[in-house]
Amino acid sequence: MRKAPKRPIRTPVPALPDLDVDSLDTTERVIQYCIRHKLIDGVELDIERLIEKNPYLTLKKKPLPDGIDAYIKETSSNHFEIGVNSNHSRTRQRFSMAHEFAHYQLHRENLKGLEQGERILHRSDERNHLEYQANSFAAAMLMPEDYFREEVRKTQGDVAELAARFGVSSLALRYRAKNLGLKGHGV
Repeated sequence: MRKAPKRPIRTPVPALPDLDVDSLDTTERVIQYCIRHKLIDGVELDIERLIEKNPYLTLKKKPLPDGIDAYIKETSSNHFEIGVNSNHSRTRQRFSMAHEFAHYQLHRENLKGLEQGERILHRSDERNHLEYQANSFAAAMLMPEDYFREEVRKTQGDVAELAARFGVSSLALRYRAKNLGLKGHGV
């Protein structure tokens, strides 16, 4: 029979529940997950590592046809491939990855409902409700509102500096600023 320890047993303080990589269906959850897993350096979110941490996602960088930034497709039951155009700039690739990650979090069930041959969502110039949602999710994930407003204050709205800090293009930065209702200097 095992003796009870003489020292007092401390009850551990319950930690906040960790988020599962499959439950990141809001930008707030994504940010919380990234903070907890140290996927944010300064204010830049490491989108590649976020995708790689998900066992149901595979990331491939490769040349894609003109007009295609990225895609997501189901490669086997509940396993998806995100492809990103390797010919594009780092900042464009980052936004494309975030966009496709958003499709995975928000629309993967829609992919299953599509006809065979249409089960690929591309990031391109196409504009529809799903693409708009994915763009908004990606922008909010890469440039969280609280961080964004704080960095705008610190840099006094310097677009180039802000874009560098968040690892996005100045176009993506202006898109986010517009959605947050910021004015002046493009932000």
